[in-house]
Amino acid sequence: MIPYFSGALLAFAGGALSFYFHGVYSGEFQKHPWWIPSFLRMESSHCTSIVETPFGKIFGRPNAAVGIVFFPAYAILLVLTAHGHVNPILPLFISIITVFAGMVLTYGLIKLKVLCRICMTVHLLNLINFLIQLWAFTS
Repeated sequence: MIPYFSGALLAFAGGALSFYFHGVYSGEFQKHPWWIPSFLRMESSHCTSIVETPFGKIFGRPNAAVGIVFFPAYAILLVLTAHGHVNPILPLFISIITVFAGMVLTYGLIKLKVLCRICMTVHLLNLINFLIQLWAFTS
């Protein structure tokens, strides 16, 4: 039960970072809100420059906009799994997909020579979530 709730918290954190990234990109947020740790704040438009590349969109929408919907939905799925309403293979399968997507997107960051701390943090959260779901599934 604890691994699923831990994963849900990580997913909500990923959703919050996606919300912040998209808000800054769309001009709705300032770059320095109080609720974003200083090491994750977007200091320039360097991070948002990736949105207009092939690595910055999925289904024709910016990755961060997709993340705003995906991460809360995934968190809810994990909570439902913790309560026994969802087979644990489903969140594990989804976490595998997020890790592969993260690998492709990290490759894109490297290729574009963009160091986006928010992007890398979200990919790291997805990797940690995968490891948690793998551990929960195999335990």
